[in-house]
Amino acid sequence: MKQQPAWRPTLSFFIAFFSYWLLLSFIDRMAFAASVWERVDEKIDVFYACIYGLPLDVSLASYLMVLPSLFFIAQQFFVKKPVSRWWLRIYVMLVTFFFAAVSAANLPLYEAWGEKISKRAIVLGLDTVGGVTSSIDLDVLWQAALFFTIYFTSAHYFYHLVVVRYAVFKQVGRRSLLFLSICHVLLLFSFIRGGYGQATINQSSVYFSDDNTANHVAVNTYWSFVKDLTKSAKKSPYQFMNDEEASALAQANLTASAGAVMPVLNNDRPNVILVILEGMVAQIFEELGGEKDVTPHMKTLMDEGVCFRQAYAAADRSDKGMVAVMSGFPAQGPESIIKYIPKHEKLPAIGQVFDSLDYSTSFYHGGQSEFYNFKSYMFTHGIERVVDNDDFPLDAQRNSWGVYDHIVAQRMLHDLSADKKPFFSVFYTLVNHEPFHLEPKYKFGNKGKSNAYRSTSFYTDSMLFNFIEDAKKQDWYKNTIVVVTSDHGHIYPLGKYGLERPERYHIPLFMFGGALKKEFVGKKIDDVVSQIDVSATLAGFVGLQDRRFYYAQNLFATDRTAIAFYNSNSTFGAVSGNDAVCYDMLKRNVGYSTFNKDQAAAQANLLLQAKGFYQDVFLRFLGY
Repeated sequence: MKQQPAWRPTLSFFIAFFSYWLLLSFIDRMAFAASVWERVDEKIDVFYACIYGLPLDVSLASYLMVLPSLFFIAQQFFVKKPVSRWWLRIYVMLVTFFFAAVSAANLPLYEAWGEKISKRAIVLGLDTVGGVTSSIDLDVLWQAALFFTIYFTSAHYFYHLVVVRYAVFKQVGRRSLLFLSICHVLLLFSFIRGGYGQATINQSSVYFSDDNTANHVAVNTYWSFVKDLTKSAKKSPYQFMNDEEASALAQANLTASAGAVMPVLNNDRPNVILVILEGMVAQIFEELGGEKDVTPHMKTLMDEGVCFRQAYAAADRSDKGMVAVMSGFPAQGPESIIKYIPKHEKLPAIGQVFDSLDYSTSFYHGGQSEFYNFKSYMFTHGIERVVDNDDFPLDAQRNSWGVYDHIVAQRMLHDLSADKKPFFSVFYTLVNHEPFHLEPKYKFGNKGKSNAYRSTSFYTDSMLFNFIEDAKKQDWYKNTIVVVTSDHGHIYPLGKYGLERPERYHIPLFMFGGALKKEFVGKKIDDVVSQIDVSATLAGFVGLQDRRFYYAQNLFATDRTAIAFYNSNSTFGAVSGNDAVCYDMLKRNVGYSTFNKDQAAAQANLLLQAKGFYQDVFLRFLGY
C-alpha cells in the first residue's frame, strides 16, 4: 500500500482545528438567534445571517490559528519530535471556556440592552455587581444551563473525535514544509484581513438587512467583543469647565429649533436626493471665491437654487462627515462614533425620518459600503437599499476605490425611476478621493496631486451635471429637491491650509430642483452655516421641527445662530461672521485666530463657546 505524503495528515489537522473554532461560532449564533427569534421580522434572515456572518467566523478562526501555526513551524524546524498534547488541550480549553462565558453573558445582556456584549457592558456590570446579580432569574439560569450543556458537549466530542484524531506529529520534508508554511501564512493573513480591498473586514461587512436584530445575528459575538476590548473610547479630552456650563454654552448656539422657518418648497412630500461629494472644498468653486473652470457645471446648478456661500464641514474625514450630515452630530476629535456600532445605532438619522413617512430609501456608493461602517449605519438608520461596489459587474469601470461615479449615477437614476414615490436617496461619490485616479484623461493633468485633484473634481462636476440633466427628463423631478454638499474639506488644491484653518473646512452647500419655490431660485446666502444643519433642514422639508437633531439648526430658520464648529483629532475651532478661532489640543493654546490684539475679549468669548460645545459633544458621545 502506497504511503501517504507526510504533509497530508498535517493539512487534515489544521482543517479539523479550524473547523472546531467555526463550530463554536455557529453554536453561539444559533443560541443567540433562538433568544431573539421573536424580534426577527423575516425568519429566513436567520439563515442569511449564517451566510453573511461567515467572513467574521473565518476571520476569528484564523486569529486563533496563528499561535498553533507558529508552534507547528517551530516544532518542525527545531524540535523535530512529538510534544505533549496537553499544550494544545490547555490552549483550547482556555479559549473555549472564555468564549462560553462571553456567550452566556451576551444572551441576557442583549435582552436587556439591545446590544451585544462589549467592554462598556463589562465595565458597567463591574460597577453595579449587585444590580447584575439581582437581574438574574430562573429563566436566565435555565437558559445558561441549556447553553452550557449544548456548547460543552459539542465542543468536547468534536475536539476528541475529530481534532485529536489528526493531532499526530509527522516530520514534513523541508521543501514541503516551506511551501506549506508560506501557503498557511498567506491564507491566515487573507482570512484575518477579509481580503485585499481598501477596507479590512469589520462588523459592518456582515450587515445585510434593515432589520437590526438580523444584523446582530450575523455579527460574530466573539470577534466583535475582542475587537471592542482593543478599542478605547477615552475619557473626554475636552474638560474645560463643569458639564452644566458646557451644556449651557452649547445650547446657546442652538436657537433655531423653536423659531419660524421659511417655507422654501412647494409641497411637504418631496422626493429628496442628498448628494455627498467626496472631499470637495470651496477653493475649487468660483461661486465660493475659488478657482474658475474647475467646477463650472456646479456653478450653473448653484444658480438654479439656493447657495450657502459660507458653509463649513464638521471635520476632516469621511467617517465624521457622514454622521455630521445625516445625523447632525458634530465630530468628536480623537474619536469617531460611527466606528462604534452600538453607539451609532442610538443616533438619530435623517433616513429614519423618511422611512417613518413611508418613503423609499436608498444609498448609492461605488466603493465598499462597509468602509467606516457606512453599511451598518445605513441599514440601521432607515435606509432600505444599499448599492455599492459589489452590486456592479466585474467589468464595470473602476479606480482604486471602486466603481466610477457616472456608472453609479446611471444605476441610481434607473432605480429611482422604478421606486415607489416619494423617495429619499443618498449618492456618495468617490472618484475625488486620494490618490485621484482617473481614466481616460486628466482635465488639468496629473502632475502633482493638486492638478490631479482639480481633474477628479472636474470629472465629479461633469458627472453630477449630467446626472441632473437626465433626472430633469423624469416625471418625478418636478417634485424633487436635490441637496448637495461635501463630506469634508481638503488640503488641495492649494495645499496650504492646515487643520487649524477654517478654510480647510469651507465646503459647498446648495440645493435646487423642481420642488423649490421660484422665489428662491438664484438666492445666495452669506451667513455662516454648518453641514450638521443639513439633517434638521431635510426634516423640516417634511414638516418636522423637533429637537431629534440636537446640534443642528434648520438652514431656513428665521432665528438661527450664524456659527459653525470644526474639529480634527488635535484641533477644534469656531467660525462666526468674518471671525474664526482655533484651539490646538497638543499645544493647549490658540492655534489660529483672525482676531487682532484689540479684540482679545471677543476672541476669548468665541473660543469659550467652542470649548463648551465640544465638551458637551464628547459627553454625549460617551453617553451613547
